[in-house]
Amino acid sequence: MEDSIYINHSGLTINTMVEHDLYLKSSDDDFLQILKLTAFITNCKSVAITFIEDDRQFIRYVFGPKLKPIEISLKDSYFQFFSNECDFIEILDLSLDPRSSSIYQKEILPFRYYNGLPIYNQNHQIIGSLCAFDDTSQQVDPNQILALKSIVEQIAKVLSLRKVIIQNSVNEKKEEEFETLFNSSSDLICILNDRLEIITVNHSANSILGYSPQDCIGINISNFIHHQDRNYVLEVASKSLINKVKSFEIETRLISKDKSIKWMGWNAVTKDRKWFIIGRDITKTKEVLKNLNQLSTVASKINNGVVISDASSNVIWVNNAFTNITGYDISDLKNHKLGDIIVGQDSDVDIVHNARKATEEKKSFAVELLAYTKNGVPIWLSIFNTIILDDDGKIESLIEIIVDITERKKSEEELELLSLVASKTNIGVSICDKTGKVSWINDALVKILGYTLNEVKDKRIGDFVKGADTDLEVLKNARQAALKLQPYNIELKVYRKDGSEAWLAISNTPIYNDRINKAQQVEIIADISKKKEVEFNLVAAKEQALQLSKAKEMFLSVMSHEIRTPLNAIIGLSNILFDEEKLPAQEQTINLLKFSSDNLLALINDILDFSKIEVENKRLNLNHLIRDIADSLAFKLIEKNIELKYKVSAQIPELVRGDKTRLYQILINLINNAIKFTDEGYVEIVVDLVKKDQDYTFVQFKIIDTGIGIPEDKFDSIFESFTQASTNTSRKYGGSGLGLTITKKLIELYHGDIKVESKMGKGSSFIFNIRFNNFIDLELAKNDLQKEEYTFQGKILVVDDNEINRMLAKRVLNKYGFEVVEAGSGFEALELLKRKDFDLVLMDVHMPEINGYETTLKIRDINDEYFKNLPIIALTASILKEDMSEIYKCGMTDYHVKPFKPEELLQKVSKHLKTINL
Repeated sequence: MEDSIYINHSGLTINTMVEHDLYLKSSDDDFLQILKLTAFITNCKSVAITFIEDDRQFIRYVFGPKLKPIEISLKDSYFQFFSNECDFIEILDLSLDPRSSSIYQKEILPFRYYNGLPIYNQNHQIIGSLCAFDDTSQQVDPNQILALKSIVEQIAKVLSLRKVIIQNSVNEKKEEEFETLFNSSSDLICILNDRLEIITVNHSANSILGYSPQDCIGINISNFIHHQDRNYVLEVASKSLINKVKSFEIETRLISKDKSIKWMGWNAVTKDRKWFIIGRDITKTKEVLKNLNQLSTVASKINNGVVISDASSNVIWVNNAFTNITGYDISDLKNHKLGDIIVGQDSDVDIVHNARKATEEKKSFAVELLAYTKNGVPIWLSIFNTIILDDDGKIESLIEIIVDITERKKSEEELELLSLVASKTNIGVSICDKTGKVSWINDALVKILGYTLNEVKDKRIGDFVKGADTDLEVLKNARQAALKLQPYNIELKVYRKDGSEAWLAISNTPIYNDRINKAQQVEIIADISKKKEVEFNLVAAKEQALQLSKAKEMFLSVMSHEIRTPLNAIIGLSNILFDEEKLPAQEQTINLLKFSSDNLLALINDILDFSKIEVENKRLNLNHLIRDIADSLAFKLIEKNIELKYKVSAQIPELVRGDKTRLYQILINLINNAIKFTDEGYVEIVVDLVKKDQDYTFVQFKIIDTGIGIPEDKFDSIFESFTQASTNTSRKYGGSGLGLTITKKLIELYHGDIKVESKMGKGSSFIFNIRFNNFIDLELAKNDLQKEEYTFQGKILVVDDNEINRMLAKRVLNKYGFEVVEAGSGFEALELLKRKDFDLVLMDVHMPEINGYETTLKIRDINDEYFKNLPIIALTASILKEDMSEIYKCGMTDYHVKPFKPEELLQKVSKHLKTINL
């Protein structure tokens, strides 16, 4: 015996079968037609697709009697007899052959005849096999072996396609999520090697370090740490490593590219001689804490009330002055909104409402309000509200300055308090006259723009900060609004004193003092450069996502061509066999082959054609469909001693309109289920007319069996995904529990519903109603007319590099009287067209050397009316939007999708020919 072939187990494993969707019920349906075709080719009653893992063989997909999905040891499998020199093995009598006799006696696979071929993945590693078994000795010829090898190649392509699509989807999602998370963080995230050199860093390097992420690669992180803090960092890191603590937190100063100093809070973790570092800019936090301490100290000493509230406007602190003014202390106000406490009978509640609306819009406001003290005494208060925003632009806290203006303390006190609050906030504040000339700015605005008060006083800030990319129209409109004492909110790109760009959010509130007849403007100015950077990055990310989407569509276009091309040969040859004369013994087999191949084509179209999302509405003969389904399941009933019966009511119209493919899927799922759970008795299909009106025919379908039955408490749950009637059902009968879920969804597409009736041990009935469109007499007459024999005249050039495709097209067109000339390439077609005696061209779009698009462009470029008007129909296996655009852009007249049915191709050709003779 030859040396056994070496099996590499790094291919498909039982775990990665999930990645190919091989556990789903739809996988059984996908491979069922392949198994039937294998049985037909080998003349064997039982066939299987198996997979290999370690020293086990998993017989996953089966067809035929005495063969069920099982798991066996490789030493008990005929798979071990494959050799390095032979990729096909055939054992005529397993009981007599010395290689297999010992295995045969174990009766694991009770057959006498066996043949098989290995299935390879893209790395030419064996991942399984296609096997055929029979009780009697068979022997396949070389042509049958070639056919089996073609089937194995198709199985490998299907598995590869499934794995690539699923894995790409998972990987892309993980990469997108990680990249989005990594680069959207405002914190500095980087990875260092053991020499503390930067390996990877996120986009925050631009704003924190002043360098692009690419420029940071290879730089030692200590170069950015303030020299006074370096020894401290080294001491903390060394102590952590000595104590075997692989993470630590620390605060240091950082020096960026522009020599500015920031305070950073670091979290560091070491693993595998690498450091994983997260650094957060805490400069503002330290300044806020410092300013809040100062503000608290100052606010507790001044005579004006100060109220600090959280982001929800609930009071968290008040000073003594506020208590002296109103009588309310913190115990009265804590966790309450200030406006809810101090308003009274004559208070203008609209002022409170508008103030809260302004806060929600992140606008500061100044109001005068008639309020009431704790003792019920009315008092006039001037309230100025300042909103503190965090780095993300969200409200962090509210500061309200409360002034008792009952004794008409007005202008000076208001301006003094405003200046006090503005000087303590990190948000820029500017006070101007109504023409925009500055009288005061706070330190925060100096830090934002770089200009001091002396530089801008009595001048307009806009004249200093405008530049090449500043929207001057927005600036002009803002100044006009200020002159009219109208508030405004704008976002504007400006330039700092050092020339660097910045985006500012400017909220302007005019204040008019009628006592002294003077108007002023208070501008709250926030630096929103980081926010704008995120917005721009989101736009760029969206563009990148569009490019990825185009790449996916291109991949689907290629796979559509790869799958449809061999399928075209199967569909075409099925139709040729169906139309040719045949022996009576062959007629049923050929009819079933055509029925199955047409359904396979419809299912493939559903998968590959993204534009087809609605239920079809084509002519449908329910009696013929039920008969064909029953005939196609005859093979399945051989292995069971049960009968399949069907009865279609004579009251149902001969023809209706509906989706034959969807209805086929529904019935096949339910009938297969009934057969699977019925060991004796029968399965019956009953089709009755419910009612018929002017537009619709309502039909009831019943699938009745005498099987094991379903508990009543499971009637609803069996239609849920991955659910079966009992825990031992899947162990005994197999199945994923998805069949009924899919069936229910398909019935709902038909505007129908499904219910179940069952008794344990006596059988079940699945009942569903479907509404069909009526098939009117005019359409019937039209279709009957199309059944008449026509003879067409015309000369057609078929251009395709695939000889089988040319042969199929020629056979179809010759049958209807067309003269057909073949061309195997675009160059050959151009040469033949010089005769100018062709009436129409069928052009394949994917050909080597020069494709169909390029060939058509060359034809249309010829300065001759014949070549300008010659009908050119594209033959394509891909119908994505880009393909359609390319077809018409290059000058093609129309297109037809492969695989094609003879009558559909004839209809498309005759549409573009001028003369048709009876």
